[in-house]
Amino acid sequence: MNFEKRIPTILGLGVLVAGLVGGVLLVTTNQIFKTRASSSDTPKSIALANLSETGASIYWQTDQPTTGFIQAGPSAALGLTFRDERDIQAPEPHQLHFVTLNSLTPNTIYYYKIGSGGLTYPPGEPFSFRTPADKTAPSNLPPLIGTIMDSDSQPVTEAIITLELPEAQSLAAITKVAGNFILPLTEIRNRDMAENLTFPESGLSGKLTIFNQTKLSSVIIKLPFAATTLPQITLGQDLDLSSPPASPSATNARYDLNTDGVVNSLDLSIVIKNRGKNPKNKQADLNGDNVVDQKDVDIINRYIPNILPR
Repeated sequence: MNFEKRIPTILGLGVLVAGLVGGVLLVTTNQIFKTRASSSDTPKSIALANLSETGASIYWQTDQPTTGFIQAGPSAALGLTFRDERDIQAPEPHQLHFVTLNSLTPNTIYYYKIGSGGLTYPPGEPFSFRTPADKTAPSNLPPLIGTIMDSDSQPVTEAIITLELPEAQSLAAITKVAGNFILPLTEIRNRDMAENLTFPESGLSGKLTIFNQTKLSSVIIKLPFAATTLPQITLGQDLDLSSPPASPSATNARYDLNTDGVVNSLDLSIVIKNRGKNPKNKQADLNGDNVVDQKDVDIINRYIPNILPR
């Protein structure tokens, strides 16, 4: 009799244990799913740039396109919301995010967190920065204006451009729909933010870094820059613009495909745009084999003095 009574008890315990294990597995699986689902929203490579008395820019990356914004304020309570520069009407998903904070108060500590998809980051204490105290006279440097294209001569609509100069604060911008960007230089300061950066008579060499999710370019530049706009930049190629480009000689004038007096990345873009058999622009077939391909790209690169070998 006692044996018969124990059977349902043992069976009941077995069912109870199985249920508990199943419940634990279900909860654990659900937690793992939530972690994986939200990990693509986690901000990465967060950086502060363009710091001034009344503004700052913050940019970051996410693994997948997601909406992003900044919550900021002069206390940990935050209270102000700033959208991505490109989100004019409503938040749009991006992988590269660029938010500019404006109308800030000089000499004030600001705290901020990043809203990314369904996350608020960081989950604990917010990040912070201090705006400079004194308004400095703006420099007379013109902005850097340029266009970023891909290897098929299509505009790169999501790339971040940073400018690094010795002992200077970080400056940054993001490309717009047509692949163009503007990087203002009027308030470029020393790294300690105490005063405007001083340029020697010979100029100051720096580096532009342009990147998106898959490619990167480095452009050596000397400020002040002589031209009003930068030459077209092909993402993935490095350039040296620190010295004026040489005019084409009689030997290499045939590679000046757009006849602007210099062989540069604009001529390279003509070659790239005409890739394939029977090109529309026959001049792009530099070796005369009736097809525009990598051989023609390599040829014109030899006549562009500012193309850096990888």
